[in-house]
Amino acid sequence: MGKCGYELAFAGALDPGVLLANSMALPSGETVAYPDYLAVDEARSIALSDRLDPAKLPARCALVYDGNVYITDDTGNIAYIHCKLKHVPRTAEIRRAHGEYRNVGGARAVHDGMDAGHFGLSLGQHPSIAMEQDSVMNRYGAWRELERGWEALLREGHDVVVRGVFADGNGGTYSPFWCIEEIVDDGEPFEYILTNDGEQS
Repeated sequence: MGKCGYELAFAGALDPGVLLANSMALPSGETVAYPDYLAVDEARSIALSDRLDPAKLPARCALVYDGNVYITDDTGNIAYIHCKLKHVPRTAEIRRAHGEYRNVGGARAVHDGMDAGHFGLSLGQHPSIAMEQDSVMNRYGAWRELERGWEALLREGHDVVVRGVFADGNGGTYSPFWCIEEIVDDGEPFEYILTNDGEQS
């Protein structure tokens, strides 16, 4: 882990923006930048067969899965992602094998009306990466619309990279505010600002 020539990301969402000034090398040799306010003490490669409790992820850790990076903050909550999406057509079997995602959301949710939402299980993301999502937003609202759009782009043969900042809500796996950035075919980034509640459901 080290410093890199930084870039300003999510400039329209956070004032004055997020500096991606830290960097880490992936097993592939690619270098991934991440926010300067996050510290990574450990980088851990995970496989599809690994079952992590999404409510008890290691703190200050970069979890690396199939070219995707999920960075946790000091409390073990997902704070930043850098993901290359990949269409996965059948997810039911994966979901059945990874019941640990239910450790957030649903009946166990800290906040009412939340689902145990995967970050894009059908988009090639690790099944243990889950967070509390507003149930309507997750199933029918803004988040589901983003997922559908990314799936359509992937089926058309486009490359899609998603980066995201998840604001600390001090509530376990719940974050009240997300900044999501998509990059299609190495084009200009496009930002989405999501509030994790009924306002964007």
